[in-house]
Amino acid sequence: MTLATLLLVALSAGQVGEEAPPPASPAPAAVDTLSAPPLMTTPDPCPEEAETLYTQGFDAFTRGKDREASQAFDRVLEMCPQHPHAAELARLTQARLVPGAKLARAAAPVAENGERRSGGATASLMVVQTLHGATQGILLCAIAECSSQGYATSAMLAAGLGATSSALLAQGGITSGQAAAVNSGTVWGLWFGLSSIYGFNMSDERALATAMIGGLAFTGVGALVASTVQPTSGQVSMVNSGGLWAGIVTALFISSFNDVDTEKMFIAGMAASSAGILGLSFLAQDLPVSRGRILLIDAGGVLGGLLGATTMFMFTQNDEDAIVFSAGLGAVGGLALVTYLTRNFDGPRLPQAVLTPAIMGRNGAGLAMAGRF
Repeated sequence: MTLATLLLVALSAGQVGEEAPPPASPAPAAVDTLSAPPLMTTPDPCPEEAETLYTQGFDAFTRGKDREASQAFDRVLEMCPQHPHAAELARLTQARLVPGAKLARAAAPVAENGERRSGGATASLMVVQTLHGATQGILLCAIAECSSQGYATSAMLAAGLGATSSALLAQGGITSGQAAAVNSGTVWGLWFGLSSIYGFNMSDERALATAMIGGLAFTGVGALVASTVQPTSGQVSMVNSGGLWAGIVTALFISSFNDVDTEKMFIAGMAASSAGILGLSFLAQDLPVSRGRILLIDAGGVLGGLLGATTMFMFTQNDEDAIVFSAGLGAVGGLALVTYLTRNFDGPRLPQAVLTPAIMGRNGAGLAMAGRF
């Protein structure tokens, strides 16, 4: 029994001490190697001459010269058919050349000075010239010593003549600059006529005739400038501002002296206004300016004059000559300061862009925009 028991214990210990070998891990599955995608073929670069033609065509496209742009793009495609943009721009240019694409531009024609002809400009011309005609009728009747009914009849007929003449002048449309040129001529003519009355001490019929002749003559000059020079509204505003401030500042400086009479002050004011108008007329041809900038400059002159007069009044309350002289200096300083501060007021702000009809997809229509950004 003892021997059998020992054998059983030995066999049991041997079975417990042996560990089962770990199961073999499965062999990794074979992984297929992925090949790199084929590279896209890069088109050959276009010659430098083709890129130059493309730039010229794009510039013509943004300026609205469609036929010139189309010819440039066609030459680019002949020299470099794989150009990435020439084909699409050539198609857009051809779309703009069809008659239907020009309807929008024909509805709002642009004059040579870059301004659009508008009904508002025609309306302003007719309103001012109708009032001018009525004024001429009243002055004529005053010279002829008409009755009360004669004044009314003369004013009505002359007003109708002014409205008719302005309507004939505005046939085909006018720009705001052209209307401003004619109307400014009318106002300056009446002003010079009235100033001549006080400057040369005229009276009775001579004074009235001078006012009539001044208004008619300067209106004719304004119409001539509007039809030949075709100024913009900014240029007309610049000339008007130059004549106005030249006369005002001269009158302020002269009136600050006690020994200057009224006749000399009006004569000096007319001479200064004439010099300002002529000088700014030549300057405006080479210096494009907007009406908004001129309004800011005028506001600077007004504020400068008020500041100068107020400052001098605080120190010398009873010296009127010094206050008037200081107002003139302040106006000149304000005009100069605002002119310098607004030197970049009319600079380019928005990119040039052109909106054109385009064909999108299959039998689809849409709009395409191209421009220089």
